[in-house]
Amino acid sequence: MGLLPDGTPMEVDPALRLRHRQATTPEVVVPEYVKLPIDNFAKNAREHGYFYNRYWVAQSAYKPGAPVFIYDVGEANAEGNALFRILNETSFFKQLVDKYNGIGIVWEHRFYGNSTPEPIDINTPPEAFKFLNTEQSLADVDKFAWQFSRPNIKYDLTPKKTPWIFVGGSYPAMRAAFMREKYPQTIYAGFASSAPTEARVDMSVYFEPVWRGMNAYGFGNCTQDIKASVQWMDKLMENPAKAKKLKEQFFGAGAGKNSNPTFGDALTTIFYLWQSYGVDGGAYSLRNFCDWLETDPKANKTAPEEGWAKSKGAQYVVDRWAAYPRFAPMVGYYLTTECPGECDLDLKFKDPASIAWTWQYCTQWGYLQSANLGPRQLVSRWNSLDHQKDICHRQFPTAPRNLLPEWPAVSRTNAKFGGWDIRPSNLYWSGGEFDPWRTLSPLSSEPFAPKVRAFSAAPRCGEGSRKSEIFGHVLKGAQHCYDFRTTFAGGEVSRRYFTDALDGWLKCWRPRYS
Repeated sequence: MGLLPDGTPMEVDPALRLRHRQATTPEVVVPEYVKLPIDNFAKNAREHGYFYNRYWVAQSAYKPGAPVFIYDVGEANAEGNALFRILNETSFFKQLVDKYNGIGIVWEHRFYGNSTPEPIDINTPPEAFKFLNTEQSLADVDKFAWQFSRPNIKYDLTPKKTPWIFVGGSYPAMRAAFMREKYPQTIYAGFASSAPTEARVDMSVYFEPVWRGMNAYGFGNCTQDIKASVQWMDKLMENPAKAKKLKEQFFGAGAGKNSNPTFGDALTTIFYLWQSYGVDGGAYSLRNFCDWLETDPKANKTAPEEGWAKSKGAQYVVDRWAAYPRFAPMVGYYLTTECPGECDLDLKFKDPASIAWTWQYCTQWGYLQSANLGPRQLVSRWNSLDHQKDICHRQFPTAPRNLLPEWPAVSRTNAKFGGWDIRPSNLYWSGGEFDPWRTLSPLSSEPFAPKVRAFSAAPRCGEGSRKSEIFGHVLKGAQHCYDFRTTFAGGEVSRRYFTDALDGWLKCWRPRYS
């Protein structure tokens, strides 16, 4: 979708680049590589060979003894955003690094971008992904940190003499917590924004904050009509002939061959930009969709609070949805097909990062975003948990079960990493009020989540917390990783909680002399 996992654009607005060039002479930063074992835990690293992991370093603000900050990009090609992160004054990460006169590193996760043992495409055999997992990726950072140096800096920059601070949003936020928990001698402190540390197969709850947020932002009529139309289509699709006609109404001749689950899944594309932009996000935004759905073009009236379905009937809303001129192109764009036209909604992912992340969630993390059945239903019931699981095996049909389990091995993952209960010291947590990923974060407010009290007064360095409380903050009126956006006012409050804490934690830092 042209976005990094933390919701920021992969390609930076050229105007921002221009503004940066005019404001200052930027430091020259080029990609660098470190040689790492493909299997960090093998007795003999040469058994499986090595690969080269990419990273970028900015050091113009550095003063001896200052921290090293590492920003983990996570499940994406890091190239499009790396220089912005560490060179542009509008980047929160550069601001953070400069505040502490530190060194800034942007780190690319193994098997993404140019940090992969072999090229990844639709034909890459599943056996190639054997060493793509969270454990290996954490060990990569550990090995890198203990050999890090700069040719023009004589000071020891390894964790022996320099505090390392790990910063991440979304999956990288989970990694910030895991690094602090499992490698405390390497990572001294961390910032975990929107970290869903609880692995879970069924993530139908993803759509609950969407419902709440849309209503809070004044789009309650749209949620009511989406629910009514989805439930109407669910019932209609029980009849094969009517289901075929419905799909062709949306996507043109030939689209009727798609299954009910794949069609139901395609309907969810209207929510793809929610976590990054809420109702906004350009041409394919929910705002544009809802404005279309809730406007009667003949009477030039906006739907009342309860939507149109109550007075005009659900079929009226379905017809209006099917006629939305941006919907078919949007589905074709996101699902890499042509609608109308071929419109095959059951294709494998072709983007290398999507392939790699599919492997990770299908093996370890789950996060299967199936229908949220109930009073706030936004997703077709045909988009079931089984269908979401089948996507895993559609992508990797030849994978043996010892590599790709029938269902993601979430119990094993939570036992290994801590799930809800992970509480490393020197770590700050944050999340957005309407962020779908907060539902599986220790800051979750969902009924099935443990009840936890968040507090914002920084704990003392090295001081952990009980499972019933956590050092963190929920940003009001925010979605995913909004505290990483300097354009969002509430983000400054969250970032200050972290820097106030870090001020105290760094006073406790002591170099190691052995």
